[in-house]
Amino acid sequence: MKTFASFALCVLFAAVSVTAQLSMRELAEITEDYRVRFDELHEDKDDFIRLARVLIRAELKGLNEATLVNLGNARNDIDDILADTREEIANAILEPNANEQCLLGLVDRVIEEGRRAGEGMSSCAADKIQIKEGLGDEFRALTNTLQRIATAASEYTLYTFAIHNSFTDPEEHVEWLEENFANQVEFWDNVARPEAQEDLDNLEINRPALVEENRVCLSAVIASLNTAMNTVRGQINSC
Repeated sequence: MKTFASFALCVLFAAVSVTAQLSMRELAEITEDYRVRFDELHEDKDDFIRLARVLIRAELKGLNEATLVNLGNARNDIDDILADTREEIANAILEPNANEQCLLGLVDRVIEEGRRAGEGMSSCAADKIQIKEGLGDEFRALTNTLQRIATAASEYTLYTFAIHNSFTDPEEHVEWLEENFANQVEFWDNVARPEAQEDLDNLEINRPALVEENRVCLSAVIASLNTAMNTVRGQINSC
């Protein structure tokens, strides 16, 4: 009887061992499947992040180049206005009855207005530089956050072994993998990626508006200079 009991216990122990071994083998297969799925999700995220970074650089480069064109055009217009006014003053100085002191005072006025126009240009440029740097910082933070999310996805299957006792409760381990993979997909497809894509789209849409704002700002500087130089020209005859 004692011998039979010992034999039965050995058989039961062997059966439990086999069952546990099969469970762990199944867990290993399931974990490997999720490792592949998490890696594919990670690669998808990485592809999008790389694309986002390229688009961000392109949009910011486009904003910078268009702003520089605006500034260059404004600089040329300002130089032409100032040069024409200085030429009129120089011609007036050559007149026999010219009040040279009065005309030189107008030259000082031209110099002062030119300096003010330069400050106006700098203010218009600084506004767009601030916006550009702000956008750059914002998107760098965004892509860095997405990158951390993507990296975390690739580490989930290893992380699960650190927080679960797979030998005592492999089912819980599998449930955790299933739930977290579903959450990752849900978050990526319906939250992170759409929000990032919306930000990228807004940058593309708003870039022409930002460039136009810069042009309008510079046009106001030129208009103000024109008004001041018209006043100076009107005073030349009185000198």
